[in-house]
Amino acid sequence: MRPEEAVRQLEYAIDASLDEIGQRAAAGYRPTFERVADRADGAAVYTLAGELAEEVDCGDCPTPAEANETAERVLADRAYTDGGE
Repeated sequence: MRPEEAVRQLEYAIDASLDEIGQRAAAGYRPTFERVADRADGAAVYTLAGELAEEVDCGDCPTPAEANETAERVLADRAYTDGGE
């Protein structure tokens, strides 16, 4: 998954689940998705998007800082499980 696709996925999840405008809220995650794409691959971006969308589905809109923490966990898990960078 490319970073712009991940942002769009979160826009839709936020629009559907929260009383916020998804486009505005999801834009803050773009740098995080881009960093994950640079350090890993589309699969890691997809995993991150899924985890953030799951939080949104539960009614929570993670801050960009929380998204960064989740990204670091995804990258660390990837390094341990499939030999990522």
